[in-house]
Amino acid sequence: MSTEASVSPWRVGDPSTPVIDIAVPYANENRNRVLLREWRRQGSEQVPAPPIRLPRHGAGTYRARIWKQNLLDFFLEDQYSDAVAGSTGGPGGHLEDRIVTSVTLSGEWRFDTGSQRATAAAGMLCVRRNEDPWDFEVARGTRAVTLVLPASEIRFPTNTRAVTAEQASPAAALLLAQLRLWAELADGLGAVAAGAARNATLELFRGLMYDQVIDDAEFAPALLRAAMDHIEARLLADPDLSPQGIAAALNVSVRTLYRAFGQGVASPVMGYVRERRLERARAELLSTRLTVSEIAARWHFTDSSHFVKAYKKRFAETPTARR
Repeated sequence: MSTEASVSPWRVGDPSTPVIDIAVPYANENRNRVLLREWRRQGSEQVPAPPIRLPRHGAGTYRARIWKQNLLDFFLEDQYSDAVAGSTGGPGGHLEDRIVTSVTLSGEWRFDTGSQRATAAAGMLCVRRNEDPWDFEVARGTRAVTLVLPASEIRFPTNTRAVTAEQASPAAALLLAQLRLWAELADGLGAVAAGAARNATLELFRGLMYDQVIDDAEFAPALLRAAMDHIEARLLADPDLSPQGIAAALNVSVRTLYRAFGQGVASPVMGYVRERRLERARAELLSTRLTVSEIAARWHFTDSSHFVKAYKKRFAETPTARR
């Protein structure tokens, strides 16, 4: 008989009615066929069955239970499984257009794409990009809460397919506390409050993700280029351009943005914004008949004297010297 670990439960769905509740003897010669038939019958479209197979055991019974809770366009599954293997993701595959996070409470999940392996043991979580095909193995007696959200909401670095983190790390603990509270209160939230909870959860998720992957050799330069392009497009149009606004536009945390600039350029974020405005102002001084005051205002300097001082410090001459 299987023994489920005694872990403080999340409130995922109705505790009395799991969507999936399957028991199949390992010794049954048709165990894989029986498992898939029962899964499809019980789960239907609500919990679609991945391609799965049971190991050959002489005795004992495989047990699987899944509770599900929809949270707007996210959903949670509280999963218990004995030893099983299978596959997920890939074009046309199981949850192919999703980002899937396994928060392992007991036991272990192992994932393999051929080029990358990831393990989510108890106390760990694993975020994977499911448009890639994954093979997986689940250890006997594994309990996990799985968060599934649209792939369009999270940007992975080019060569990264999975990210793992300790559940006790600050960024992960904050995300999981928010997710647990949202799940607990979801039934009583109105539309506006539910949307706010969804967006807050997503921001915490992004914070966890980019806190883990910012040191990736490809991601940091790509983020820096994207930030510079955004700054260039907003230099004139947005007088309130700020690190918070830039980070929000790029779906990263402010801390991640600061770290990307720290690795790629000598100036901090707003120092870079100031330099680019001075350079654009200088080009207009040499190519237009706008006055110094007009150019200072146009490029969002507080007043002409402030602009003159910054200009002289940057170019070692006054704005009128070349004129």
